[in-house]
Amino acid sequence: MDMFRALVAKQEKSQRTLDLTKEIIQMNPGHYTVWKYRADTLLQMQANLSEELDLLDQLVKHHLKSYQVWQHRRTIVLALNDPSRELDFTAKALALDAKNYHTWAYRQWVLMHFWPAPAYTAAATAQSETRLPAAREIWDGEIAYADKLLQEDLRNNSAWNHRFFVAFESGMGGDCAEREIRYAKEKLAISPNNPSAWNYLRGILKRLRRPLSTYSEFVKPLALNTPESVPAGDPPISERAELPAWLAIEYLADAAAQDAAALSAEDAETRPRRAEKVKEAADLFRSLEEFDPIRRFYYEFCAKRAESLLQAVPTAA
Repeated sequence: MDMFRALVAKQEKSQRTLDLTKEIIQMNPGHYTVWKYRADTLLQMQANLSEELDLLDQLVKHHLKSYQVWQHRRTIVLALNDPSRELDFTAKALALDAKNYHTWAYRQWVLMHFWPAPAYTAAATAQSETRLPAAREIWDGEIAYADKLLQEDLRNNSAWNHRFFVAFESGMGGDCAEREIRYAKEKLAISPNNPSAWNYLRGILKRLRRPLSTYSEFVKPLALNTPESVPAGDPPISERAELPAWLAIEYLADAAAQDAAALSAEDAETRPRRAEKVKEAADLFRSLEEFDPIRRFYYEFCAKRAESLLQAVPTAA
């Protein structure tokens, strides 16, 4: 380190600097100052940046969770202005650790920087006639990539998150939301106690501003253990599905509470319906204590929170 400090003091940017910084970062890949000085040296010397990516290919395998390694790679790729290696590289990194935040964040940065969204709008078409088809192909490929990872591990929350990012940040539009709702339903019909798929469905409905109860008829067979009563057009429930699904019950409880909150407390005509929904929500929340006793106090809290909606009903003067 004394030699490194001497080089920095002299502002020496040479092959000797590159050799020394390479040795240091191999011993301590988290040394941000060394990475920064190495990047400055590479750029000033107009070094072969493709060779630097080769080095990073090897380093990242052993230091997947190093902020500095990923930041340096971003600096080099920006200087090259060439993302052609990056999606394949991150796919290999994710094969080592499918849920590594740094890898996913980097992959999404690559997508947004080099194939910026929205990639499916008329404005984007007018802006880049030649690049846009490639952008659409790239973003469509990400949907397929996320699906591949989910087929390998249906509970890979990182892959679910990436699919949501791709579907709704790329500007796909059209029937994208309906396609993704169908996709979530298909996965829930296979594994109805998978929190990731439920969160995905909830996230889509929140984005579309649709109430949870929109899909209660699909959810009820999962909650009541009546797979034969799946609505026409919805995916059939797998014979291997573990029913009743407590996450389906939780969904119905939240849906009832949400519906109750949406009904006016001041309208005499809606008060009975509101009270009915409150009772439904409270009963469902309390039934969950049997399935998840560790969270019984939380579910009791949810039940009482739902019942508190009745306190908002004005009394007659």
